[in-house]
Amino acid sequence: MTNDQLAINLIIMLIVFYFAAFFVAAEFALVQTRKSALESALDAGKGNKRKLRTALKMVQELNEYLSTTQVGVSLSGIILGWIGEGTIELLIVDVLQVTPISTSALHAVGAVLGVLLLTYLEVVLTEIIPKNLSIDMPMKMLMLVVTPLHYFHIIFYPFVWLLNVSAMGVIRLFGLPPADESNDILTQTEILRLSRNAVTGGNLDKNDLLYMQRAFDFNDKVAKDIMVDRTSLEVVDITDSVKTVVNYYLREGFSRFPVVANNDKDKILGYVYVYDLIRQAQVDGTVLVSKVLRTIITAPEVTPIQGLLQQMIKKQTPIVVILDEYGGTSGIVTDKDIYEELFGVVKDEIDDVSSEYIIKTGDHAYRISGKTTLYDFERFFRVKNRSFDEAESVTIAGYLLENYKVKYGDVITIGQFDLKVTEFNRNYIDWLEVTRHTEENVEETTK
Repeated sequence: MTNDQLAINLIIMLIVFYFAAFFVAAEFALVQTRKSALESALDAGKGNKRKLRTALKMVQELNEYLSTTQVGVSLSGIILGWIGEGTIELLIVDVLQVTPISTSALHAVGAVLGVLLLTYLEVVLTEIIPKNLSIDMPMKMLMLVVTPLHYFHIIFYPFVWLLNVSAMGVIRLFGLPPADESNDILTQTEILRLSRNAVTGGNLDKNDLLYMQRAFDFNDKVAKDIMVDRTSLEVVDITDSVKTVVNYYLREGFSRFPVVANNDKDKILGYVYVYDLIRQAQVDGTVLVSKVLRTIITAPEVTPIQGLLQQMIKKQTPIVVILDEYGGTSGIVTDKDIYEELFGVVKDEIDDVSSEYIIKTGDHAYRISGKTTLYDFERFFRVKNRSFDEAESVTIAGYLLENYKVKYGDVITIGQFDLKVTEFNRNYIDWLEVTRHTEENVEETTK
């Protein structure tokens, strides 16, 4: 081989290395780029619209364009094997001629080293590097290769068509269906797994993933899964007076009560709303609750939650009676029960005090923030302390500082409670350790 021929072969090898890397990069960019990402970029007007449309077509016709890249990779490999092995062998032999190795052995060593070196260069330069680049930034790589790949597809199309037809024919001989890009549909589990990866990578907010999970669970649940069971259901009788039910509301704190006949939970006639009750009580509290009865709707236990919500919106009612298979009352579902499936537990005025302020640490032992209001303290423990009513302070910390000379570690007894100051900063009580003595007889009231 002359020096000129050697130089030409090296130039050809460099060019083929470039094209081999190009086709591998294009292959992985096509596989890694999501159709949704291209559609989002088009909708947002980001990037070259012509390239984006071409790339979207390629991803939609993935098998055909992957065949183009595979043809390019195969041709590059054939050319490199044909020209590269002999060229590198000759270069190695020229280098090793200074050694005392015989000519026959020299060519054998050169052939082995040539294959190894060519394989190494081909794997590193045309496989691993372009593959990693395309996996790390698929969209950018696809935008770089999309135009030349489009023209290569036109040039190779007859050969690509022949290969695809031949491959599909062989696949059908085995009784298997050909691959179809339109069947590439993700399941809920796959979507959530991809979303978790996106959260880990910083491309998706963790709250978005949380709401996505709740939305999937929301659509999978039925009324029975979220209802308040009939054993926990608080009802009033149709013969009760408005005043009686108002007093019941003051004890229990619920804003709505199902109304039944003969105290039978299987005979729910409607529901009463506390606003109607209080307004009527100002006029005449002795009338029966039938005067302010509102219509209630029913639904079977197997009704999807989405269906329940649609019924509530249509009928403009926040409460639904859930019926079992025999037509009896199984429980109720309120609008709050549905909202909490999507947004988590939402505490309102009738719920217990926030766990950020009062934390149970053991039997009759609690850790309480100094910012807890006196009212919330009474409400949480369901007690009534007359000294709290007379105090000018609003919070438990303010009450203690107003009435006692408090320092760190002090234990102050109020009724059936021992309050120990555990965190005291800048003359303010941050946290208290509270122990309740249940044996003491203290006036208690319920909600």
